[in-house]
Amino acid sequence: MGRTPPTGAELAAMYDEAAERWHDRLALLGYPRAYEDLFDRLLAAGTLRSPRDGGRVLDCGVGTAALSLALAGKVAAPLQIEGVDLSPSMLLRASLNLDRAGIETRMHLRDVKDLPFEDDIFDAVIGAHVLEHLDDPFTGLSEMARVLKPGGHMVVVATRRGIPDALLRLRWRHEHIDRDRLVRGMEEAGLTGVRAYPLLAGGPLPRRASVAFVGSKR
Repeated sequence: MGRTPPTGAELAAMYDEAAERWHDRLALLGYPRAYEDLFDRLLAAGTLRSPRDGGRVLDCGVGTAALSLALAGKVAAPLQIEGVDLSPSMLLRASLNLDRAGIETRMHLRDVKDLPFEDDIFDAVIGAHVLEHLDDPFTGLSEMARVLKPGGHMVVVATRRGIPDALLRLRWRHEHIDRDRLVRGMEEAGLTGVRAYPLLAGGPLPRRASVAFVGSKR
């Protein structure tokens, strides 16, 4: 049998319930360190360019902003972070965390499949473990690519197949997206040079449960 995904309202309620402890749990599991190491590697290799002064970044499924904080801590120029999420409590936590770090931010209570932005306006679009929660992940991916500037980079972190993912799916009822299928979907959305990057730091769960995909918009 296939998965029975939660509705948007159900997913928002699940994440609202988890929001208060989410950031601390991510830190305990090693995800902030894994994200920092990922951006170190991407920037050092030139796969990801540091946004110009005042770079505008969209974080889809922002959660408590762990991915945004990791990126902002690795680039010299100040960033403007805009976050999208279905969970009001997660958006509040993200806003507080980014404000505390001195990062200019705006939050939007919206579905990734229907982003409230014009085309080609963000220097980078990022998202961690968001596509697999969408009932149509490739519509979400197309929306993320639509708002990315030509030449801008997209970084998405997704679950990788294995025991950790199977256990997480019991709780969150998300869809595992096959690596080749996700790469093909990013290419069909208009991204080039798409590559997968394993998470190498932070501890066993990030390494075993997650993988990043990076591409640039034509």
